[in-house]
Amino acid sequence: MTVNFTVKEQSDGSTLTAFLRGEGVSLALIKKIKFQPDGILVDGVRQNTDYKVKTGQTVAINVSDTREDAEKSTVIPQDIPMNIVYMDDCCMVVDKPYYMPVHPSFNHPTDTLANAFCGYWQKKGEEKIFRAINRLDKNTSGLVLIALDPFSAEKLKGNVEKTYTAIVQGKVTPAQGIIELPIARETESIITRCVRADGQYARTEYTVVKQNDEFSLMDIKLHTGRTHQIRVHFSHIGYPLAGDDLYGGSLSAIGRHALHCRKLEFISPCTGDKVVINSKFPGDMQQIVIKI
Repeated sequence: MTVNFTVKEQSDGSTLTAFLRGEGVSLALIKKIKFQPDGILVDGVRQNTDYKVKTGQTVAINVSDTREDAEKSTVIPQDIPMNIVYMDDCCMVVDKPYYMPVHPSFNHPTDTLANAFCGYWQKKGEEKIFRAINRLDKNTSGLVLIALDPFSAEKLKGNVEKTYTAIVQGKVTPAQGIIELPIARETESIITRCVRADGQYARTEYTVVKQNDEFSLMDIKLHTGRTHQIRVHFSHIGYPLAGDDLYGGSLSAIGRHALHCRKLEFISPCTGDKVVINSKFPGDMQQIVIKI
């Protein structure tokens, strides 16, 4: 994909490197593309990065992944269906089912969202690197935003508003609140986390949507992105997620932690438009919701 910038008066006389850095292009990306024949063009002509731009000129950068990039990737392409709910030239949103990991791991190198993504683009004859902007646990369902090029990844990181829906055990009071408790890794575990004074700052905002004596359905916004943050915070205050047996939840109503990323809001780097995507509850959560 090609991204175009127009040189404004305040940037007149800046070097290409300084101009592109001011437009949000990372130094690493500049270094990567500057040797490509069509990596950085000024009014259609390739220029060195010390070239000084002039007001009104058009600077174009080619941010597409190359075959060399794809060959460096260790992700195995697989023909796995994906529920693509949004796509433009620079990003796509997939509604991920629960029990599917986002990234491959040593013990789970295949059947992940990354494998499905690479297989999708391979069938189209294109080379794409998997760049998930938000990451969900294997058992968490919902929306995952994927950047289609490195520049879009840089623009989207830290600029996506996510809303989660969770079903927790018990009647949560108060019905609205903010949990600010530091989260650390459990001393004897590489997986579990806990609230501990020497942990990293974590802030979770919630609103109860509906509840009964057994369960509370709530919308949650994260102001930080700690591992297992929602699960740890609600377990610590006495309301573990339904199905989250790792953190004290019961498996009686659902076989996995009842957590779903139901809404994403972001500005598309290539269109400049605000994008709002919503996702419905998966069936296992809906069976609980209708009884609350």
